Order: sequence, then C-alpha cells, then structure tokens
Amino acid sequence: MAKQEFTICEAGLEDAQALAATLAQVLSETDFLAQDDASAMTVEEVAQFIDNRQNSLNEICLLAKIGSDVAGLLNISAQKNFAFEHIGDIFLAVKKDYWNYGIGQILLQEAVDWAEHSGVIRRLELTVQKRNSRAVHVYENAGFVIEGVKERGIKTRDGEFLDVYAMSKLIN
Repeated sequence: MAKQEFTICEAGLEDAQALAATLAQVLSETDFLAQDDASAMTVEEVAQFIDNRQNSLNEICLLAKIGSDVAGLLNISAQKNFAFEHIGDIFLAVKKDYWNYGIGQILLQEAVDWAEHSGVIRRLELTVQKRNSRAVHVYENAGFVIEGVKERGIKTRDGEFLDVYAMSKLIN
C-alpha cells in the first residue's frame, strides 16, 4: 500500500461507527494487545465512550484518519478519584495495514502535547509486552522509561504467560 496523508484529530460522535470497526479489527490483527476479541465495543458503547472523553479534562481519544478511515487510535484514560486524576493510562493501536507509517509515533507525540497542556495530567503510563520491541522503541523515543517488569503480566489466547513492561513519562 502506498503511503498516504493522514490527519490526527480528537474523536467525535460521528466517528463512533468507524472507531468501533477499527477496535474490532486491531484486536483481531495482533496478539500484542491485552484485550481480546470479546472486549470489542458496540457502536453505542463507542459513542458513549467518545462522549465521556469529550466532557473530561483528563481524558482524550485521538484518531489517525486517512479520509474517513480510522488507521489508528490513542486513548488516554484517567480516574475520577482526586488522588489519581493526574495519571493518564495510554492505549495505542494502529491497523496492521498502516504499520511502519509512523502513525503510532505521531499519535504519541500529540498525546504528550495534549497532556502537557491539559493542566491536569502530570504522568502518563502504559504497559507493553516485553516481546514487542518495536512498540517499546516508539515509547522510549517519546521519553517513556521502563519502571519495571510485570512477570506473567498477561496471558495469551493460547494460555501462554508473557512479561510486560510498566512504562511511564512524567509531564512537567
């Protein structure tokens, strides 16, 4: 597939159907994600999810779009509890057809920029499978550091236990 121009935007309600389809697709394309196929969301659930993000000061869902196609997404979730509201948990996924376009890297840069200007988020964190060296490299290039290893942090569909890195980036 030839490289194409893509845009980064905050998810809107009009993106619910495309985002639901993208989530289902990325969950089926890779075994690097901690979710499984059963965790895919309906269009209605995605619409509620987007609405919640749009009305939050410490959460956002960013999309990489090529036309109306959602090529990738980055979500930052945070707790409403005052003691933890400054911590954003990152979920990043890109459709397999768009791997190696730099989309994940750009989504991550945009998310860090958003966090720096949010006035709330002061720490971003994520977990990534230790064996996913490409993703670890992207996160390290964005300034994330490995804080530790969670041995047997996830289990594959086949029952294999895998180690995951706990990574974070402080936002000043």
